[in-house]
Amino acid sequence: MQFKQVFAMMVAAILLLAVGTDIPAQQEEASNIVEIQITGNKNIGLDAILSAIELTPGMPFDRQKMQEARNAIDRMGFFQVVSAREEAAPGGVRVVFEVVENPVVTAIVFRGNTVVSEQELLDAMRTKVGQVYNINTLEQDLRDIENLYARKQYLAYVTNEAEIDPATGVLTLPIMEFRVGRIEFTGLKKTKPWVLKREMKLKEGDLYNAQQLQRDITRIYELDYLDAEKYEPPRREPGDREGYLNIIIPVQEKKTGQVSVGLGYSSYQKVVGRVELSETNFQGKGLGLNALYEAGGSRGDSYELGYYSPWFRPDNTSLSIRLYDRAVYRFSSSAFGGGVNIGEDADYTERRKGVNVGLSRPFGEKLRGFVTFRTESVDANFREGSTVDPSLVAITQSGSVTGIAFKGVLDRRDFALDPGVGSYYSLSFEPGYSDVSRAGKGGFTKTELDLRRYFSPEGPKETVKDRRRTIAVRLRAATSTGKLPFWEQYFVGGAERLRGYREDRFWGNSMLLASVEYRVPLSGGLGGVIFADYGDAWGNDYVDVIPELSQSSSFKGHFGYGLGIRVATPIGNLRFDYGFGDEGSRTHFSIGQAF
Repeated sequence: MQFKQVFAMMVAAILLLAVGTDIPAQQEEASNIVEIQITGNKNIGLDAILSAIELTPGMPFDRQKMQEARNAIDRMGFFQVVSAREEAAPGGVRVVFEVVENPVVTAIVFRGNTVVSEQELLDAMRTKVGQVYNINTLEQDLRDIENLYARKQYLAYVTNEAEIDPATGVLTLPIMEFRVGRIEFTGLKKTKPWVLKREMKLKEGDLYNAQQLQRDITRIYELDYLDAEKYEPPRREPGDREGYLNIIIPVQEKKTGQVSVGLGYSSYQKVVGRVELSETNFQGKGLGLNALYEAGGSRGDSYELGYYSPWFRPDNTSLSIRLYDRAVYRFSSSAFGGGVNIGEDADYTERRKGVNVGLSRPFGEKLRGFVTFRTESVDANFREGSTVDPSLVAITQSGSVTGIAFKGVLDRRDFALDPGVGSYYSLSFEPGYSDVSRAGKGGFTKTELDLRRYFSPEGPKETVKDRRRTIAVRLRAATSTGKLPFWEQYFVGGAERLRGYREDRFWGNSMLLASVEYRVPLSGGLGGVIFADYGDAWGNDYVDVIPELSQSSSFKGHFGYGLGIRVATPIGNLRFDYGFGDEGSRTHFSIGQAF
């Protein structure tokens, strides 16, 4: 009996213990939050912290939700430490959050910034002096600093050493600005890499700048050694040292050497043989050489030798030399014609012998100056056996001319070989002296202005491969003082000056020519052009010497218009224009854009 009583008491005790253990748990689940306390905050307001959590008095207490609230306070970014605990309170549970605030920012110090000023960096940041340091705000600031550099076309980041001194509140932000490591061209077979690198303003060791790199690449393609149709963007790779980037520029070369051989016959020149060699990148060193030999013709053989060094001196001073002894046939009636009959069957030619020596150097990135000295002898005449009208004798002048020309060019085109937008301004002045039969001796001056503007609805070209619809406008004006020989005047007419008219149709001591083109890229390497030219040359002593080519002593504008095709080829853009003028229509052929 005693055993049964003892056993019963043990069972009752176990049940009582079990029931007693379960009661607090049931009470906890059933308890509500009666109070939320925040301790340790000094500068961050209570309301701001409470608004960040989803706990409110009266809600059932839940440890998981309390932990979620603690995490939400931590994510505010203002605190070094955030802890949470619950306490028994009359009528329920008190939830207590203890925080340790970050220090107040007393100063912001930057290290390593060179291209962006301290004030620009401060303006870009949300973190300000006097505020409690916030890690979230700082992370956004770091992104904004990188974006600020990117807008200036640089690359930079704030290193992991960024920190705030808890004792002083000084926030230190070390900035790593990326520099250029190695510059490497891939795909070169002929051109020496240094020939291309010397054109670059961006050098190894310089701060990396994406805009300058693209300008450099454009300048390299303007040398016309590389195939712009096969352009590929440069790549960046990590350099050998921290903070350095290697620049890899893939390129494909184009043909820079040309050999042309021709044989022709005309009633004027008889059998003519022609051999021309040109190389714009001799031995891959960026040197230009050309040689021409023309055998036969009504005025004998012709020769020409040329040399060009774009880096004659380390400061990018260039040197050009041209020696020549050539027959020049004026007044061609079409792109494919020879001399034109003037006064019966006479073809007019000029035998020119001389030398040109030119120097040029840059003054900044867009401005360049030129000085060119020339001296030549000229013998103008008609084909032997021609029946020459006596009035034409006035233009058969022989003699010599010497001059030195000074020229400045401001070139702001996005791509000189085929502009989309930009401008080109040129002003030249040449004083000279001539000693010519039938014209006399004396000094003269020649002044010429060349203004060009380019507009595109698509904006500037981002790469040399881009093609743009473009409106191109050009104004050329020239005048002279003193008495010019006939062949020293300004001539207007033909593929380069006033399309729709024969070559050299108008001449005079002054010239004015305006042109406008609307250029549209077509499929493949084709382009279409609508053009209009308006201009004249006037004011001279040779107004009536060629009756069938009437001239004017004052400006009398002539209008030409038409259509053209541009064809991209390995030797450059071929230009075919068909123009209409007051005297009929003409076909014109040349290389490159008209302007």
